[in-house]
Amino acid sequence: MTGAAPDFKLSAVLSGHQSDVRGVLFPDPSFAITASRDGSTRVWKQTSTSPPRYDGSESSHGAQFKTCLAYVPPSKEFPDGLILSSGQDALIEARQPTSTTDVNADAIMVGHSHQVCSLDVCASANYFVSGSWDSTAKLWEIGRWEAAFDLQGHTATVWAVLAYDRDTIVTGCADRGIRIFDSRGKVKVSWDGKDIVRALARLPPGHPTGADLASASNDGVIRLWTLKGDLVTELFGHESFIYSLAVLPSGEIVSSGEDRSVRIWQGTSCVQVITLPAISVWSVSAGPNGDIIVGSSDKLARIFTREPERVADQETLASFEESVKASSIPQQQVGQINMTDLPGPEFLQRKAGTKEGQSQIVKEDDGSASLYQWSMSQQQWIKIGQVVDSTGSGGSKTTYNGKEYDYVFDIDIEDGKPPLKLPFNVNQNPYDAATKFLQDNELPLSYLEETANFIIKNTQGATLGQSEPEGADAWGTENRYRPGQVPTSSYQPPPAPARKILPQKDYLSVVIGKPAAAMGQITKKNAEYGQGDLSLSANDIQNLTTVAQQLEKFNFQGGPSLAASALQPAMPALVRVVTEWQPPPNRLAGLDLLRFIAAAAKEFPLGRADGLDIVASILGSGIFDPDFVGSNNKLAMIAMRFFSNLLYGSSTGRDLVREHLDEIIESLKPLSAVVSSDVSVAIALTTLYLNIAVFIIRDKSADPDTKATYGLSLVEELSKILATFPAVNHTPAASPSAQSTEPAYRTIVALGTVLVGFSRSDLTSAAKDIFDIPAALTQLRSKKYLDEPRFKAVVGEIQAALR
Repeated sequence: MTGAAPDFKLSAVLSGHQSDVRGVLFPDPSFAITASRDGSTRVWKQTSTSPPRYDGSESSHGAQFKTCLAYVPPSKEFPDGLILSSGQDALIEARQPTSTTDVNADAIMVGHSHQVCSLDVCASANYFVSGSWDSTAKLWEIGRWEAAFDLQGHTATVWAVLAYDRDTIVTGCADRGIRIFDSRGKVKVSWDGKDIVRALARLPPGHPTGADLASASNDGVIRLWTLKGDLVTELFGHESFIYSLAVLPSGEIVSSGEDRSVRIWQGTSCVQVITLPAISVWSVSAGPNGDIIVGSSDKLARIFTREPERVADQETLASFEESVKASSIPQQQVGQINMTDLPGPEFLQRKAGTKEGQSQIVKEDDGSASLYQWSMSQQQWIKIGQVVDSTGSGGSKTTYNGKEYDYVFDIDIEDGKPPLKLPFNVNQNPYDAATKFLQDNELPLSYLEETANFIIKNTQGATLGQSEPEGADAWGTENRYRPGQVPTSSYQPPPAPARKILPQKDYLSVVIGKPAAAMGQITKKNAEYGQGDLSLSANDIQNLTTVAQQLEKFNFQGGPSLAASALQPAMPALVRVVTEWQPPPNRLAGLDLLRFIAAAAKEFPLGRADGLDIVASILGSGIFDPDFVGSNNKLAMIAMRFFSNLLYGSSTGRDLVREHLDEIIESLKPLSAVVSSDVSVAIALTTLYLNIAVFIIRDKSADPDTKATYGLSLVEELSKILATFPAVNHTPAASPSAQSTEPAYRTIVALGTVLVGFSRSDLTSAAKDIFDIPAALTQLRSKKYLDEPRFKAVVGEIQAALR
């Protein structure tokens, strides 16, 4: 591994699959193996060597996706070796490379209850290992074709398995744990892999870093470890999820992922980046001759080589280079760009890059934007695609099924059929939108993580409760909840006692959306007023626009930090919008901008303007009246988000809430009737109740009896809300309220925060004897909410408090 190795160049393109190539193997220079979402496994036999050409034949075909492969080397019983393949149907198939689809498999292994996503073989010890979405890993004896035992301890998807040697097995999991087992299945050591572990690879003895194995994660980092769990070093370079790792005979690491790239790592340095004309590079495998094969979302597998005699012909190379240059890159993936500030083509000749894979956007002579990548070996910038504006990026709406959405994505599920449409508005929770999409199209909820992450990545969005609390992470900002799965959590050996969730100590913010979109609506409505009494002046509009632009650039995940002085000039006009504009629905955008200010301001800039109390004015505007809520609940929904952000954002915001807490709690009562029919209102209401619960247990200015009175009011209202939630129903025909369990979860956390946070006998007695909370919790169980582990944990703490 000394000296600069030549770059990999394209050797061959394997075309024949009808969907994404999810698994690849290169066990021998004479043939390669691929598996695809089209349900097939193909064997590619080399028919010529210079340039290499391969003839593919279908080895097996199933009704469901194939996602992973492994190879058992030749033996006396199987002189050509065996291909192990599996995927969505959870069956593991063993088949000789020479067999075809009309020949029965040598063995079919049944044991997993959900999709198998990883396989690895230890031929010297005659076993292989499998990992699955069912949160299990299993060891199988080759030839017996039965699971010998389970590798215990996983609490989420086992994305990666590594048959390290005769006596050592390694697993990597969505619970972030990396576990080392002995050959009898006993855990020898385990540690926190720092993020969801997606891939593992064995490093050769004497690796220059001193590490024994590599892991790759959703955070785009490759980490090198010893078998004792010591972190040796981290390799940074990927810009998104890493899906696969391989190790070359030289000891170099090869990685691939969601950023379109394959990367070659020598020691701790990235020495080459290969960009593909695809969205996802799902898998990579190294051959014994040092070549690599990669499978990607463009239905192709490609072989790359460093040997000149195995490089593809000029026509194939040119075609590949053109396909990379012609790739369309959505603007969301590269962030906001200002075309006037971009350098022109002369930059490419004037400025050299400083590291392999460095990227630069350039404004071409025709006005378009192109993405270039620096090649250290070639000492030049290589074009890897054109930046294009995509649906939703310009603020315009797209109509789908008669409704307008910020985004309507095409999701290619099955080749030969039109793509499915996934509509999304930025004020939605990506996980709720992903859940509804999967259920509407009768797709497994096990795809939830992948679908939601796709939405988040392509909208640069954020989910509710995105701020990182100091205590228990009830909302899964790091350990995000996924229906049907145990929540992923940091794995620390030995298992530590579960941290208490109650009482919740941190406020939640509600900042999904676009301040610029709210400002656009204010400008539009203002123009409709003409020169009337309700219209804002040009100076007012300019002040509001300046603030909206600040908010659009603001990092809400970093907490409130904008100075009140920067926001103050816009407040008088904003107060007019939210208190005077008629008809009342015209105030919606003003309230929306106001809630962003409340979340961003270090100190809320204005409680009163010209003698006007903004909170009192909103409460007195009639938007919380039962009749108005029955016909238009959107204003109340945005107002509740504003009140939540006042509590989250600043001490001056909390002072405003404290002054009007009685009126706020009273105003919220009519909204309880809407919980069962409108998920967005339910989320806003339960989030506000939760923040109020946090506020009253943290507020040091009120006496204990006054705080307990507020607590009693909350217990009364929350008990009513608990009774309104429908039974959980994840079928496509179910209502959104039956599909989303988040409002119920926030309700019980708010309830538990009051009961556990105060620990007063009068409160717990009222909860049991007056409001019959035990019966309400039993009803949640009968409605299937307690099928989710997060509910069980919170309900258990509440029941302990009631005892």
